Amino acid sequence: MVSLGGNAFARPGDELTMAGQFEFAASTLAPLAALLSRDRQLLVTHGNGPQVGYILTRVEEALGKAYALPLEVCVAESEGEIGYVLQQTLHNLTRGERPVATLLTQVRVDAGDPAFKLPTKPIGPWFEPEQAQALERAGLDLVHDKDGRARRIVPSPRPLEIVEMPVIRQLLALGVIVIAAGGGGIPVIDTGSGLEGVEAVVDKDLASALLAAGVGAEQLVMVTGVAGAYTDFNTTGARLITRTDPEQLSDWHAAGHFPAGTMGPKVEAAIRFVRDTGGRAVICQPGDLAAALVGEAGTVVERSGAV
Repeated sequence: MVSLGGNAFARPGDELTMAGQFEFAASTLAPLAALLSRDRQLLVTHGNGPQVGYILTRVEEALGKAYALPLEVCVAESEGEIGYVLQQTLHNLTRGERPVATLLTQVRVDAGDPAFKLPTKPIGPWFEPEQAQALERAGLDLVHDKDGRARRIVPSPRPLEIVEMPVIRQLLALGVIVIAAGGGGIPVIDTGSGLEGVEAVVDKDLASALLAAGVGAEQLVMVTGVAGAYTDFNTTGARLITRTDPEQLSDWHAAGHFPAGTMGPKVEAAIRFVRDTGGRAVICQPGDLAAALVGEAGTVVERSGAV
């Protein structure tokens, strides 16, 4: 299973464009071409932070001219957009010899999750101070920067169940390359009479670990904007962790080496996946994917006896 970070779809400092997303997908997924034989299963997921932010910007700009879209629908739209990019790219890499399918994926969360009372996940565009004040008066939860600008923050409940898991397993068994749970999946709750979407976002890395374990993946590779997990990141003493086990990584995590909004969820996902399955987890940057797939780049996490 390969998980692509949403921020990786554009180079640092570059604007996000559709052409750029196709270029990123083609260059990043190219190392997979040699592995896409008919007897090898592949599951791909992805982040959507920048993309869903732009979708929200369009929603804000169109208020009064078009119907509003709740956040979970914006997540669903981003699954379609990025899924199209990846689906076409993988079709081209296999010269059409492998079927590829993008699956809109719902992820069940707990309606009583404490995250619903404490929104922490920034999404969407930055608002200038005057507009931010108006939004705050309207009751929206915001986080501010030092210049008075603000972004909306929303709940990020923990994923409990991949609703479409049986379908994903069936597609993989049929030899289909599957793109699923994009952006962490569409958050839904069980109301007792059925599923219902909620205004929230699910962490992509935690959903990826749940999905990978659920399909019995042998390896989970998380592609992000840096070479791997570092101790003392952004300091002169920063050190790339090349090989480790869940216990040591958990100790570093508890010591505060991995920020909650960036590397923290990836590290937690790696720990959970390796403990639950005995498989290998790798955190790497796009250009290292080929080497990471064979455990020779990035941060490789395996059980103690395998390291």
